[in-house]
Amino acid sequence: MKFKQKRIFTFFILLAVLLILGTVPSFAEEDAIPSIKMEVNLQRDGSAVITEVWDVRGVSSGTEYYKALNNMEGMKVHSLTVADESGVQYKTLADWNPKRTREEKSGTCGIIKTSDGYELCWGIGSYGSHQYTIQYTIDGLVKNYGDYAGFYHQFVSELSSAPESAYITIRVSDASLTENNARIWAYGFPGEVRIGGDDSLHVFSSKALDDGDYVNVLCRFDKSLFPLAASSDMSFEKLQEYAENKNSDTALYITLAVIGTIGVGTAFLITFLSSRYKLADGTVMRVPRQKKIESNWSVPFGGSIPAVYSAMLLLRKGVSLEMLMSGYLIRWQKAGYVHIEKRENPRTRKKAQEEVIVFNPVNPLGQGVEWKLYEILNENTDHDGILWASDIEEGAETLHEKLTGWQEELKEEGDQELILLSMAAMDIKGTVRFTASGFEHAVRLLGFRKYLIELRSQSKGSSVRGELWGDYLVMAILFGLGEHVLKSLKNLDPAFFDTFAGMYGCNAYNMIFLMNMTNHISSSASPGNNTNGMGGGAGSVGGGGFSGGGGGGSR
Repeated sequence: MKFKQKRIFTFFILLAVLLILGTVPSFAEEDAIPSIKMEVNLQRDGSAVITEVWDVRGVSSGTEYYKALNNMEGMKVHSLTVADESGVQYKTLADWNPKRTREEKSGTCGIIKTSDGYELCWGIGSYGSHQYTIQYTIDGLVKNYGDYAGFYHQFVSELSSAPESAYITIRVSDASLTENNARIWAYGFPGEVRIGGDDSLHVFSSKALDDGDYVNVLCRFDKSLFPLAASSDMSFEKLQEYAENKNSDTALYITLAVIGTIGVGTAFLITFLSSRYKLADGTVMRVPRQKKIESNWSVPFGGSIPAVYSAMLLLRKGVSLEMLMSGYLIRWQKAGYVHIEKRENPRTRKKAQEEVIVFNPVNPLGQGVEWKLYEILNENTDHDGILWASDIEEGAETLHEKLTGWQEELKEEGDQELILLSMAAMDIKGTVRFTASGFEHAVRLLGFRKYLIELRSQSKGSSVRGELWGDYLVMAILFGLGEHVLKSLKNLDPAFFDTFAGMYGCNAYNMIFLMNMTNHISSSASPGNNTNGMGGGAGSVGGGGFSGGGGGGSR
């Protein structure tokens, strides 16, 4: 069954929280990653032996490749092996040192244990094109949910280059997977899923993935297939509901609940209707196809977060609560209202470092939704004016309730902004809809998002107005493209990027980690991210509740 998620569901899953301390490796890039193929062999105890084949083309910098696996609570990753196209088996090191040179890393691999999970690392070796075969084991991937066994895992997240194709085969040792004992759903990329005639499940892309696409897979099995799998304290129905809610695209919400037959005509009808929008005066307009939308650099609606949020909802493309919160936090960091950093928590036994928001004496002026968000967060600070990520997680249920109400107020404020600008109006039934001019601006909004995606393809030194970078970053966060745009801006003008990072109290290397910390703090406010046995949120690329993900590629 074909499916397409038209936007990256921005950041509901715990991004890898990377430490600022120590040496931070530079991100490298290759010309392309033509394909990633995976074979997932599930064992009866719920573990999985995963083999991945990465084709990479034109590597010209960096020292290593890596794949991050986050949100691995109750799971263990081990037995990493790597081989290249020549068949040479890499030496697996007990301790991987990212500070080593490319020559020292050549022919070796290893696993780094992080605060969020694991990083599988291997040396790039010689520059040029390669094919790497990576194999590793995840203990506890499949769990017993009482009614069924299953898993929800992100196999591909945002990489240094978006794969041109992805193919995943899922098998069970000594058993056949059929429509009688298995179901499969997938989210986040253009492609298909299928229960094949070869006793296995298949996930494959139908065209090249875009930056921001991801491959999330939800599988359900008869629990008799996994008699030794660890038990979860939730039902599979809840897991599925969680996955689908976080990957829905409002009116374009197409679940892959049961692999069945949907006729070509039905698929065409869905695509046709999803691009049609009724305006306030009753006329109907259609959004052009992605290739026909003109890319433009102009910041939409003056950079107003409420207006952009309202417009995206009218386009049936939601922006998550987590990304709205992250957008404001990044804007406040630049304005000097807050400072986001990592601190040692004296209240924990091991005095572990965690993300904090330090509230400064200066605060946002006005009585609008921005000030309301500031108040909601500030009232949870300790006596030093610090809001700890652990306190956010502990009070997530109450906090999320307040933030949900705030999100509704944000929409109302955004609607009013659009109405005052004559870009929206109420129809005869009292429903807010675009006006003709508002619809034109909405298409330009999509063109702006397209521009941000295409930033990476611009050559170094291309003219991108530096005074707009701050708004670019905030808008990119709302679209789930924050890290992508940061890397693109750094590549376009490395000298100005140093100045830009300084506006946020960072250096060029730490801007990515500021983004990661901000996203982690925002995701902590959702009680679903702390559900036992489900893991947490993941990056600018992801839906909710899965393990895996967290980025990867060359660096």
